[in-house]
Amino acid sequence: MPFPDFEKILIENGAEETEITRRILAALPRTPVQQVAPGFQPDKPVSLSRSKRILYLARFKGEAVKPCPGTRGYLCCGYRILHIGTNCPMDCSYCILQAYFNQPYLRIFVNVEEIFQRLRAFVETCPHRPIRLGTGEFTDSLALDPLTGFTRILHRELESLEGVVVELKTKTAAVSSLLDLPFSSKLIVSWSLNPEEVIRREERYAASLEERLEAAVRCQEKGYLVGFHFDPIFYYPGWEEAYERTVRSLLASVRSKGIAWISLGCFRYLPSLRAVIEARHPRASYIHQEFIPALDGKMRYPQPLRVAVYRKMVEWIRRYDEEVLLYFCMENPSVWEKVFAFVPGREGPTLPEMLDRRIRRWWREVNREKGR
Repeated sequence: MPFPDFEKILIENGAEETEITRRILAALPRTPVQQVAPGFQPDKPVSLSRSKRILYLARFKGEAVKPCPGTRGYLCCGYRILHIGTNCPMDCSYCILQAYFNQPYLRIFVNVEEIFQRLRAFVETCPHRPIRLGTGEFTDSLALDPLTGFTRILHRELESLEGVVVELKTKTAAVSSLLDLPFSSKLIVSWSLNPEEVIRREERYAASLEERLEAAVRCQEKGYLVGFHFDPIFYYPGWEEAYERTVRSLLASVRSKGIAWISLGCFRYLPSLRAVIEARHPRASYIHQEFIPALDGKMRYPQPLRVAVYRKMVEWIRRYDEEVLLYFCMENPSVWEKVFAFVPGREGPTLPEMLDRRIRRWWREVNREKGR
């Protein structure tokens, strides 16, 4: 991916002698390095565009595992966040991180030994299995992996953790490390998808749709379960043809039996994000559409429009596969009822239970293959 050259590397005191720091410095020998105190803040504001060209290597001191920040009134998937960094080298016009973090730079948490100690301690206190984790909430899971080698470390650490699965969410095709490693049933690779015209217009530096699907095929060939997230879905003139074409490309490329799940979520945003989008991405016309305030404080398309969009997406996906697990990312029970004619947890398993069952089924399939 054609990321800009990094302007410099900031290293917090105490973060120098770590596996990831040494790897990054070896990979970028000509990039200037500056030692800084923990919690360093620049004297002058740094633009978001420039901050994406500065790496900040730090020790993470907070909770390594956090629950997904769900909202009352909306159904949450119940996964937990494994915190490995903040911000992203890509520059999607709609990215919520533009308004979410008050700290600049591409922050990489390099004290992985401590992070995994905390993860092991958490796993020991959690009787429920599987434990579903994700690293893509505050950063892209794989965008910086060629620099950090985090996937290799994660793969190594997961060997000693029973009943844990980590979903790596990405908009890249950076799967080389995964493909070089032995297959692990504790890793799922997933991609955020949009029509190619949306990717070109709104997802700067991200991989093309074709590159993402090719990477997914390669991961499936290695044995990995893959996932896909149509999130955010945009409503615009010609959206139906564009998204139907994208669904068709997806399900013509990958084996549907090797798909973990497909999630759907229409574009929504924090009110504070609008001014950021207008200033940084003046050509992003979608921000001027009709939105209404929702229970979670975000602005959303009106519910009748969301329901119509979701029904179309479900119809197109079901033409190719009747059984693949579909779910909404952060929608209310009314939308579930109107689109799927059921509400998780009301007449059967909850949404987390639905996803857990999919993982258990996959693990049984992997074990059967091993036994042959």
